[in-house]
Amino acid sequence: MLSYFKSSYDRHDFQVVFAHTCSELQQLMQDFVPRKFMERRNIEHVKLSDAEIMALMLLKTQYHVSTWTAFYDLVQATIPSLPLLEYSRLIRRINQVTPVFQAIRRGLLTWTTPSQTAIIDSYPLPLCQGVRNARAHLFAGIDNIGYNATKQLYFYGFKVHMIVEPSGLILDYEVTPASIHDVRAAPELIQNCPCPQILADVGYVGKDLRSKVKQQGHDIWTPYRSNMKGAKQHNLSARKRTRRLIETAFAKLKLLGSEQTYARSLVGLQAQIEALVMTNNLAKFVMLQTSN
Repeated sequence: MLSYFKSSYDRHDFQVVFAHTCSELQQLMQDFVPRKFMERRNIEHVKLSDAEIMALMLLKTQYHVSTWTAFYDLVQATIPSLPLLEYSRLIRRINQVTPVFQAIRRGLLTWTTPSQTAIIDSYPLPLCQGVRNARAHLFAGIDNIGYNATKQLYFYGFKVHMIVEPSGLILDYEVTPASIHDVRAAPELIQNCPCPQILADVGYVGKDLRSKVKQQGHDIWTPYRSNMKGAKQHNLSARKRTRRLIETAFAKLKLLGSEQTYARSLVGLQAQIEALVMTNNLAKFVMLQTSN
């Protein structure tokens, strides 16, 4: 049933959103994507441009369509004039535009003034139901079984680590096997962060991490556990409220499908996450521009 779209969409609305997204992405590609990629061999002969491919990826996320099979049928029904590729060829093109998403994502961050504070946390990306943890084989040898402390259950899959501004703008992310502790993934993720102050939860408590982050030019703040000396004075309520803003960002990503994936390759998984991040960041940039 996942292969069929279950809701009716307004054809005109879908076409307008697609055209606007294509135009926006085309401009961003001209601003941020290297010429060697824009002018690669035989690019003038493609039926769908890179901007159109990426627009389809963003619309799939925005319209909450679970699988590419269902979305393929949806596009055929709503934009019949679009010279859609054969399905397997479309999937290959989708996997090829990940570097373009990355270039645009990094370029967009240069348009904003970095805040003094960023927030780091992670969320689980399970690949199956808990009852199948021990016999799952998808991405065998790459992912593994980890523990979700929030839901108090074990899951098989990956863990997505993100560093986010209080506004909800995603600065960077990293994907690791589920068993990798947040403390191990944090130094690499924080290394290129433009914000000097990093807020984290109690999962990041540790002198070794604080020392590593300090060497990189950052200061990490974590609330003390209740049994630690000076916990009441250190656990400032204002910082705890700011740190919880990442939970709001994760909740919005979850509505877009961040905690479920039907990707069957690492390239496909990365393309999905890049589309999620781009959808989130473009919406945040619109809000920031409107407020200014």
